[in-house]
Amino acid sequence: MTILVTGFTGKVGQEVAKKLKTFQLPIQCAVRDVEKATKQYEGEFKFVELDLSRPETFETALRGIDRVFLMYPPGEGIQFEEFVEAARQNNIQHIVYLSLKDVQYMPFVPHYKNEKTIKKSGIPYTFVRAGYFMQNLNDFLRTEIRENHRIFVPAGKGKTSFVDARDVAHIAALSLTDSDEHRFQKYVVTGTESLDFFDVASQMTQILKVPIHYENPTVKQFKKTMLNRGVDKQFVNVVVGVHAPTKLGLAGGIKRDYEKVTREQPASLRRYIMDYQSEWITKEEHS
Repeated sequence: MTILVTGFTGKVGQEVAKKLKTFQLPIQCAVRDVEKATKQYEGEFKFVELDLSRPETFETALRGIDRVFLMYPPGEGIQFEEFVEAARQNNIQHIVYLSLKDVQYMPFVPHYKNEKTIKKSGIPYTFVRAGYFMQNLNDFLRTEIRENHRIFVPAGKGKTSFVDARDVAHIAALSLTDSDEHRFQKYVVTGTESLDFFDVASQMTQILKVPIHYENPTVKQFKKTMLNRGVDKQFVNVVVGVHAPTKLGLAGGIKRDYEKVTREQPASLRRYIMDYQSEWITKEEHS
């Protein structure tokens, strides 16, 4: 059994690879640039070229593979249906797909169609429907927090079900390890807390010992600021879309699938902030 892990350079893919490695399972990590990844990780992982916008990379990436952790990457020209068909033709036995919480109510997001594509293929699947990643705070929100001590995102006053990407990866890895138990399951993975960004700023302030505030910009203010900083317009629109359910008060639901599957409690936001605190504090603030 060899598992292909896509999205290795993203929030969840690399954590899935790390978890599977602790399970001592053979894995291949899919990246666009094998040479760069091999040099960066110095033999820690095995890499294979895969670009979901280039179907000519599909056959080689799927050779000798029987299970796939699959995620939908950012970018244009993604040939998702073609990749799933290639997986079917290569007798893939199980796809664990990283999806979104409440995706069944959101036909306007790619994951809605992608889930249907996987179902239609006949390949056994597990859908891991994740809540809002805590890691967004040290990803696209990191610069504003680090430089301006503010959480700057148009999420309004709504609460959201934060989840640690490491917990999402744990569910995915378990699903890949025991396909019989997890086949055709749909797991909604959240933490145990429904929080707004004022709560997040308060917790960060307490732990980092640096005043962090939530600015709560309008969509117009957010877009103008990000575009002036040179952020890609398409990405800015994606960020606005990601936070729209929160602003509308639709993102706060908590599910207990993580505890049911792992028999463990998911990570709290407090634990996450403590683990990643060096991401937001300068050397001067540390001293």
